[in-house]
Amino acid sequence: MAKTFREWDVDQGWLLPPSVHELVPPGHVAHFVRTTVREDLDLSSILECYQEERGQPPYHPVMMTALVLYAYTQGVFSSRKIARGCEERVDFMAVTALSKPDFRTISDFRLRHLKALSGLFDQVLGLCQRAGLVKLGHVALDGTKIKANASKHKAMSYGRMVLKEKELKALVRSWFERAQKEDEEEDRLFGKDRRGDEMPAWVANKEERRKRISEAKKALEEEARKRDEGDGSGQVDPKTQRNFTDPDSRLMKTREGFEQAYNCQLAVDQASQVIVAAQTSRSQNDSGELPGLLEQIKKNTGRQAREI
Repeated sequence: MAKTFREWDVDQGWLLPPSVHELVPPGHVAHFVRTTVREDLDLSSILECYQEERGQPPYHPVMMTALVLYAYTQGVFSSRKIARGCEERVDFMAVTALSKPDFRTISDFRLRHLKALSGLFDQVLGLCQRAGLVKLGHVALDGTKIKANASKHKAMSYGRMVLKEKELKALVRSWFERAQKEDEEEDRLFGKDRRGDEMPAWVANKEERRKRISEAKKALEEEARKRDEGDGSGQVDPKTQRNFTDPDSRLMKTREGFEQAYNCQLAVDQASQVIVAAQTSRSQNDSGELPGLLEQIKKNTGRQAREI
């Protein structure tokens, strides 16, 4: 018995809009890629890998092939960004019929069928070229015209086709290399099972969210009380902010704009480039940090610098 896949019906009628065909304009390249993969390619080398009847139905391999190909032609190579596109971009939705595979599913699909996909993508790019979709793939080329020692005939046309085939194969190879590199880098940054843009779990829980906000308010009020013990006001400025992830950090102005940050100070020996003092504060202004650094220099080295 053949493997059962999850439903992928791009012709399913909806109330608003009637179908995925209306998510993007009729001439959009998303339609071309989806239709070409569905109707014009032999995907038997991929489909025959799915023989196991047990377990949950996987996403349809034809849909996954169309999704990965379309994403790469749009310059999106990271599996995490492709997964995000399935949730946020209507052109991706037009390809997937609103299926939303997660990034690990996309990455594993690419790795599992890398050899078969490379050959298929060569075919699709060739079809796109013949269809006149010259912008597909965002390829930038340059060259100059040199007169050949021959007249125009079919042999020259064949030669150009051979050259173009090599270029397309190189382009596809570069796609997969970039996809692999970006996935590995994001796995290192976020962890293998995290997409990197998840909100903390407490954000989705109303009671936990209320508790966190209440704790933050109390902390701000306590800070204001300690700061204003002299005048007894103890009032919190409504504009005062507190970060839930790192409450000790502060919103500070940097060269790139405002960032949640600390003010980090270093004192470095000019001759040896050795750090002799370091401290971190929550103050935007550097001027108040000098006394603390001078104290550290003397404490760490046993003497004070002659010149600062």
